[in-house]
Amino acid sequence: MTFLAKFRVEHAKAMCLAVVALALLTSGCTSKSTSADEKIETGSSNRININCIGDRLENPPEAFHYSFKFTDGKDAVDKEADITPQAMDITIQDKSGSHNYHGVHSDEGSWSSALVDLSGSGFTVMTARLDFIKDNSAVKSGGAEVINGYQTTKYSIDTTAANSSDKQTFETMFSPGSYEKGNLWATADGCPVKLILDEGRKIPNGNLDNFHYDIAMIKK
Repeated sequence: MTFLAKFRVEHAKAMCLAVVALALLTSGCTSKSTSADEKIETGSSNRININCIGDRLENPPEAFHYSFKFTDGKDAVDKEADITPQAMDITIQDKSGSHNYHGVHSDEGSWSSALVDLSGSGFTVMTARLDFIKDNSAVKSGGAEVINGYQTTKYSIDTTAANSSDKQTFETMFSPGSYEKGNLWATADGCPVKLILDEGRKIPNGNLDNFHYDIAMIKK
């Protein structure tokens, strides 16, 4: 299975689990109408295509630099890759040290190994959570902005500032106290070329695990 196929399967599984869990949790609730103050404009956030990140890594349409930085307060990962349609050179820094890899697109095994290097570190869980909220009032358009060499629309992300209905849906799914806060810049076709995100995940013992993501695609 290719990286993109695996990403889509895992992403779909995460989204299906979210929908099923939400349906079970809310099955006993009665519906109610939404008040006028809850009808907040989402700013065309349906233009965001989270899967595009995986698309561009597996089949690069142009040369760009990709970076993925992740920390959870205990571990930190920094993945940097210079990518062209023909090859990619990857450098990864994590708690195990430094790792370098050269992937060649014409060699399926080599390219797959390179893509595996760029996956992991909670990426699928993070993108599934963003996909869950991207069309509701937690995501708002901030207007046009040129960033990383691309013409984009900037979006703010804040589940704590969503309307009461969307906030309740998010907390029902991911537990009270969980949150997503940050900014995302997407091209006209919805592809994120920069994402800065702070994420809180409530865990069974009641504590809150905090995660920080910084993802970028920079045109060369």
